[in-house]
Amino acid sequence: MIATSQRAHLIANSNSGKGKGATLAEEAQKICEELKVELIHYDIKSSADFDRQSKAAVENAQKDGGVVIAAGGDGTIRGVAQAAYKTGVKFAAVPCGTFNFFARTHRIPEDHLEAFRLALTGQIRPVRLGEVNGLVFLINASLGLYAKAIRDREARTKKFGRNRIVVIFSTILSLLSIHHLLKVDLVTGSDMKSLKTPMIFIGNNALQLRNLSMNVARCMKLDLLAVVLMRPITKLEALRIILRGIFKTIENDSNVDSFCVDSVKIFTRRPRQEIALDGEIFQVTSPLEIKSSPGGLNLVVPPPEVSV
Repeated sequence: MIATSQRAHLIANSNSGKGKGATLAEEAQKICEELKVELIHYDIKSSADFDRQSKAAVENAQKDGGVVIAAGGDGTIRGVAQAAYKTGVKFAAVPCGTFNFFARTHRIPEDHLEAFRLALTGQIRPVRLGEVNGLVFLINASLGLYAKAIRDREARTKKFGRNRIVVIFSTILSLLSIHHLLKVDLVTGSDMKSLKTPMIFIGNNALQLRNLSMNVARCMKLDLLAVVLMRPITKLEALRIILRGIFKTIENDSNVDSFCVDSVKIFTRRPRQEIALDGEIFQVTSPLEIKSSPGGLNLVVPPPEVSV
């Protein structure tokens, strides 16, 4: 189905993409005038504004049949997708972040103006999201060491700038730091396993999983989530895992277990647990009910590639 709309409801993170988000509304207005589309820009001044305006954009798009456009990094896109989840509205992503895994996976241009034009002219395809206790994630959810790495990364990028080199080195430093083990009960179907682990990672993005050389990228083809568990490790073993990730051999590491699931329930010892969703930290209540949600979002994408 073609996504052509008479109205575009834009939520833009002005801090994303080294200024791209700040100028997008003005640049988008020119594209909308060319295509005879009315642009409605929702001004965001705080995190409270973001949630309220995202909901308003979705509600208005439901009424007028317009498209909701989220412009920013993967975290911003996730936040707007939360409001659009299972509403049936047309949803478009304009990537202005560091890695843009979600956009790249769905062949959305990384050039923000090309992506905005696509948002008004592309096709709609239902795509899968992950869900944790009602919170959605586009790319991954993580507990333990990876979530700690996200928290450390935010502190370092505020100090040294948000770019890929800073993010990569910050992640390596976090993996090599002192960390605590999670004590959890993992329930899949009728099976329960009690374990201690420094990290639980749930992936929903084949591109990121391929970059990590995880064989569980196959889960994506089955509309399942990929669960990656790390066994208790020393700093030397953590360094080895990092090097194997760099050289694309991490799937062979004996300290990493991985499998595919439709849903999984995680009971933690703490009643409240910190979790990272697409690079942002949330507090959730145990147990964590995690599930795949195929078709949870009506995403605007390019036409299918034609094989020659």
